[in-house]
Amino acid sequence: MRNILLTLILILIPVVSNANYRENFYVSDVNIKDYHDKPEGYVFSVNSYRLKSENLRIQTINNEQQININGKFSDSVMTGKENTIIRTPIPGLGLRISWVMDSQSNNDILRYFPFNRTCVSPCQLQDEVVVEFIKIGIIKTGTMRRGTELATVNLSQNVTYPEYMRIVLNEDIILKSKSCILSDTDKYIDLGSFTTDELANIRYSPKYIDFDLTLQCEQNSSVGISYIGTTENQRLKNSGTSEGVSILLNDERNEPIKISSTPIVSNYVSVLANENKPIKLKTAVNVDDRRNVKSGTIEGNLFIMLEIK
Repeated sequence: MRNILLTLILILIPVVSNANYRENFYVSDVNIKDYHDKPEGYVFSVNSYRLKSENLRIQTINNEQQININGKFSDSVMTGKENTIIRTPIPGLGLRISWVMDSQSNNDILRYFPFNRTCVSPCQLQDEVVVEFIKIGIIKTGTMRRGTELATVNLSQNVTYPEYMRIVLNEDIILKSKSCILSDTDKYIDLGSFTTDELANIRYSPKYIDFDLTLQCEQNSSVGISYIGTTENQRLKNSGTSEGVSILLNDERNEPIKISSTPIVSNYVSVLANENKPIKLKTAVNVDDRRNVKSGTIEGNLFIMLEIK
């Protein structure tokens, strides 16, 4: 007699159901492009959606029509609120949703989410919901994925079994902070060789050496540059073994560069997207005390920090 082994394999497939939602409004074409170049308050997109009339239930109580409507943002989307606009998880990107529900909320702040309103007869509900994405500050890196629930509206007066309209993002929003780099991450400048007699001579004058740093940005940017180092008499301190000298650093106009121990932006440079922008500098050995010049090495370490607008 043969034994038969019967194996049952159950595969559970998660299914997202819209059964609890009478309507789903899918927001596409958010059109968030060239966002770093847009001014604060710029509206990237306006998407309107008209509700189905059969979903605008109006209940009659004592010969009066009355409907309670509650509109709210999803907790995962709303990180704060400024007037009629909420802050989204992407820094600098705002979201505004409005529904002119009736004559009472026309041209009024009551049209904007979140709201909890009652429309009493004569109650003529409007059917247009409007979704706007707006620039509210400097855009920084962040993501909002397709399928993110933006907001819901309770369309039912049945408290036990409420029914909702749902507003859902129908595309990914992936934004990045402005990004700029100095392609010369480490740069060595040879200041030359000198004798102590040459430096101590009253006729000595600094012999400047020209050099460039290359600034690159992924987008049009205004970049502030801070030069950070240890100073001595407002010049870069010599960290080598010689004495009586320091290091000069000037810009291309031969004006002294401000060097500090903390970031201080002295000027901003305009850089186009993907441009190789040269930052032209000059450096030389300066004699601080001719009577006390001693032989040794002349060295200085300078760090550069970028502030991007």
